[in-house]
Amino acid sequence: MKQSICRLLVTAVVILFSATTVYAETRYVTDKMQITFRTGPGNDRKILSLLNSGQRVSFLQPEGEWAKVSLQNGKEGWVLQRYLSAEVPCRIRIKEVSQTLEQSNAELDAVKNTNQQLKSDKGQLTKDLKNLRQELANTKKSFAKLKKDAAGFLELKARHDKTIKRLSIQTQKAAELDNDLTKTLKKQNIRWFLGGAGVLLMGFIMGFGSKRQKRHSSLL
Repeated sequence: MKQSICRLLVTAVVILFSATTVYAETRYVTDKMQITFRTGPGNDRKILSLLNSGQRVSFLQPEGEWAKVSLQNGKEGWVLQRYLSAEVPCRIRIKEVSQTLEQSNAELDAVKNTNQQLKSDKGQLTKDLKNLRQELANTKKSFAKLKKDAAGFLELKARHDKTIKRLSIQTQKAAELDNDLTKTLKKQNIRWFLGGAGVLLMGFIMGFGSKRQKRHSSLL
């Protein structure tokens, strides 16, 4: 009988201990009010501060109509359980939804702006591509003309070089002929001079002989 009573007491203590060591759960102060945050479970306990509606606390331990909670800064105290709610208050949910909606609208506006910018960039790229294609076509035409002109220039240069070479050869030949002609004229002039001198000398000799004969005849 005593063992049964002891077992019952142990079971009751375990249940009581389990009830007082409940894992900390998140609770919220209900909407549109302020509640007292006290040092203990009772209205006669000292008020530490006032908690605003929607403020989040960590539920630590229940005791009757009171509950031990922990604030986000780690400070612990007691509040009335009836002012706590496991659900997020409507005001906070509306605020969160509004913030999410504002963020979504901002992201949507950013996407629209990005899309508009992309469209503008695409139009500019299309225009630039068209201009580049036209420039490429003009470049091809210019290159073909330059290639043709270059071929003509190379042919003309080859003809010019050939003409210069022939002119050089002809100039050299002309110089050689002029040199030969000069030598020939010199030789001819010498011959003419010698011939003329011989004729004069013969005339002088013949005249001199004729005078001697005349003198000799007159003496006889």
